[in-house]
Amino acid sequence: MNSRTIFRDGCFLITLLCTGVCPSFSTNAALSDPAATKNPALGKIHNIPKLQKLPDLTITRIYSKKHRGVLGIWADIKNNGGPIPDKEFNQADIRFYVDCTAYICNNGYTLQYLKSKGSGILSKTGGSMSVVAPSNMTCRGVTQVRVEVDRPVQSGGRIRESNEHNNVKTVTLHCP
Repeated sequence: MNSRTIFRDGCFLITLLCTGVCPSFSTNAALSDPAATKNPALGKIHNIPKLQKLPDLTITRIYSKKHRGVLGIWADIKNNGGPIPDKEFNQADIRFYVDCTAYICNNGYTLQYLKSKGSGILSKTGGSMSVVAPSNMTCRGVTQVRVEVDRPVQSGGRIRESNEHNNVKTVTLHCP
């Protein structure tokens, strides 16, 4: 191929690009503006589902506090993620494990039961609540307490969360 042929082919290509004959490089309004085409829906995207943040239940604090004349064990729980679907929320629970060498080792509530008692804000984004352990679990002396809110899904939990590793917290309480 000589230089004259290369020059001629190059000029032809430039002419095609500048005149808009080649549709992939043209500025033809019908190709770039959906309103200028026969199909006005062209270029519009419908029914894109919104991405929803997964819930993230976290135990923020475990402590003792007087409740109905008894030193009860409390846990503060927060939802740092998105809303919890009702189906998952209604099947989840919170468990207290108190001094497992003693007579009572674990007990708890379903989250649905707590919601019926007016504590349902945990199911909403940013929701939090304080929960007292069942009345047969009190704080006496040095007590080892573990609280588990909806154990991880792979271990039987019900709520799919963005972080399944912050659902359990253990502390040692020093009670009078």
